[in-house]
Amino acid sequence: MSEVIEMITVYPVGTTIYDPGKCYNGYTLFSSKRELGVKLIDMNGNTANRWNVPTPRARLLKNGDLLVLSGGKVQEYSWDGRLVWEYEPPGPPHHDVERLDNGNTLVLCSEAVPPEYREKIRDPARRSTGQIHADLVLEVTPEKEVVWEWHTYGHLNINHYDETSPLRDWTHTNTVQALPENRWYDAGDERFKPGNVLLSPRNLGFIFIVDRDTEEVVWEYSGDYAGGLAGQHEPHMIEKGLPGEGNIIVFDNGAPPLRSRAHTGKSYVLEIDPVTKGIVWKYENGEKFYSAFRSNAQRLPNGNTLICESEGPRIFEVTREREIVWEYAFGQHCIPVMRAYRYPYDYCPQLSALEKPKEKRVIPRLT
Repeated sequence: MSEVIEMITVYPVGTTIYDPGKCYNGYTLFSSKRELGVKLIDMNGNTANRWNVPTPRARLLKNGDLLVLSGGKVQEYSWDGRLVWEYEPPGPPHHDVERLDNGNTLVLCSEAVPPEYREKIRDPARRSTGQIHADLVLEVTPEKEVVWEWHTYGHLNINHYDETSPLRDWTHTNTVQALPENRWYDAGDERFKPGNVLLSPRNLGFIFIVDRDTEEVVWEYSGDYAGGLAGQHEPHMIEKGLPGEGNIIVFDNGAPPLRSRAHTGKSYVLEIDPVTKGIVWKYENGEKFYSAFRSNAQRLPNGNTLICESEGPRIFEVTREREIVWEYAFGQHCIPVMRAYRYPYDYCPQLSALEKPKEKRVIPRLT
């Protein structure tokens, strides 16, 4: 009688790795532009909630509502999927939205560069061909009043551009964050004043901070690791109380052809000291870790880092020693998975009301 060998597919999906004792256990939210919509899952991949809203961006709010970009609008949905707030910006919303502590909303949207700024372009062919679009940052009240705005074309060098990027999308800003309270400002560094705005123009290969009061760019970083940032996503300052607080973490995609070939085909998660601009920590794995587009990383309270490798497609959690202690894999039909965030079990009233999920260890079985 032949021996029966238990085997699994070489293309597993769902939770493929899970060590409860090494993870920051909670719920993971992820979004997709496709039929997957937005899902909130526990550590073993069970669905805690789902919103049927295809979107490039979703954030869970403290009241259990979901803030998204969808259909050219900023929308807020209740836990049970009802539309409770909506704002249509003057231009198409562009990749990111953030709810502020004061109840207002920061949103990125696209706008045409005015003729007087187009005239500053030195290259005649670029100056006269097609319409050039840049990004606009708006702060909007719950009553939909714009109380602050910032135009990239008025402050960035319009002759700084990637020649391979389309004119219709000069800056392609993909991330906006109002800086949280931080140790740098506490020590007297005004560049990092809470409320100043951190932005990421993907096509320009650098990130920068805007002083909210003067509207001037007061800090920027393009990096020098593996040739510098290339198509980066989701830079954000780590909040107080988390390991690495005050540092800036960014997913450096390595997107071609924005940097040298040495960078292309390899992605990095970088944790940066914004004062020295030195790299404090990084995650890399050669060609085995690569997402040309989208993606993000989040520092967790236990010091681990949650990484969404959008083109993987997978979400995984790594320790400071870069050990993968949790992984959730998607089938290829789910590409692209946009971004992912981990929330504690008691993050909002609706999650607190749920029975705490069982945390079942998952060990990869290799054939």
